[in-house]
Amino acid sequence: MKNKYDFWENWKNKTDIEKDAIEKVELARDLVVKSVPKKVLIAIYIKGSFVRREMKEGSDVDMVPIVTEYKYQGKIWETNVPEVQPCCIVPLSLEELKENKLFSKSDIKPDLRAKPDRFLDKLNECKLIYGIPLNPKDFSMRSDLVVLQDSITTIKDGYILAYTKGKIDFSSLLKEVFWLVELELKVRGIKVEHSFQGILKAIKDPYHMIHQALAFRLGKGTQAQKKVFIKKLEKYLNELEK
Repeated sequence: MKNKYDFWENWKNKTDIEKDAIEKVELARDLVVKSVPKKVLIAIYIKGSFVRREMKEGSDVDMVPIVTEYKYQGKIWETNVPEVQPCCIVPLSLEELKENKLFSKSDIKPDLRAKPDRFLDKLNECKLIYGIPLNPKDFSMRSDLVVLQDSITTIKDGYILAYTKGKIDFSSLLKEVFWLVELELKVRGIKVEHSFQGILKAIKDPYHMIHQALAFRLGKGTQAQKKVFIKKLEKYLNELEK
């Protein structure tokens, strides 16, 4: 029976990657719904490349269940079983959204994870696949300028260092570069579609490093070129700070 939440039913020309992801999303959703009492599961959202139809080989499907209290997250984390991959199920609680703070501990220092208000800021880009939608106005959120300043610091002191030490892969760093550029444009008053291609279209400078970032994302480039790219990134971050 067709589910009213299954927005992918209207997709045309689904790729094999998308077809496999859809099966895993449906399985993961079912496991999440069964993992906790119904009254504590507020909603389940899907975000990221799956929603934008930008999935490639190796892409994750980001699933965000929303629960009333942090104490219920453990059971949901347990639904990250091999059978649901490439789904990555990362729950949030109303408590964390209200305090704009993640209660779980990060394996990497400094913490590279986005604060909960970033999820709320992009809620219109997410898709509800279960439950009742959240209203971002019910929660306090940082201004775009403050988020930009925080992001610069996180990339400089966190992502670049974590990559050079082998704690994260290059694609994770690249993704943050895209979202940083998007945020900069937004602070400057330039409307940008929240997608890799949307960001590219908004950049008029043909020599902007975002074009090289896309090439890397498509699997092009050498290790030497990556080192040069990081130098460019560090220069870009320093210029943003001024």
